[in-house]
Amino acid sequence: MQMQFRKLAMVAAGIMGTAVMSAAPSQATPRSPSSQQALACQIEAFGHMLPVVCGSKPLNADWNKDGSRDEVFFISPPNSYVYRISRASNGPVRVSNGVAHAMDTYEIRPSGLHRVYAVTAGSTRIYSQLEGGSWTRWEKYVP
Repeated sequence: MQMQFRKLAMVAAGIMGTAVMSAAPSQATPRSPSSQQALACQIEAFGHMLPVVCGSKPLNADWNKDGSRDEVFFISPPNSYVYRISRASNGPVRVSNGVAHAMDTYEIRPSGLHRVYAVTAGSTRIYSQLEGGSWTRWEKYVP
């Protein structure tokens, strides 16, 4: 019985260790599969290595349509918050609470407002837009 508890504790510690590794950027050269996995759950944007939810894809917004990204929106662990980073920012800036499951697309509205779209875990399409210098809270998209 004691051996089963010890084995269960070791499995739990391994899972927690993997979660911590994938949530934090690695500072060392990869030496094991778990550290290689941690590196795979990062993106590089504007000189910063940033942790992302494994399997999620960042959204590269080219607001001025010149063929290069102006901002990157991404989902960061552990709470699925959406962050943005640009060349002008000093680092990532949080733009949402933890509702996003996947980034979708971006657009400039006819009114000139910048808008980004994401999808929740329940497949609801949501959006946030830049108004008065800050991003609005996420709203359900209704076509």
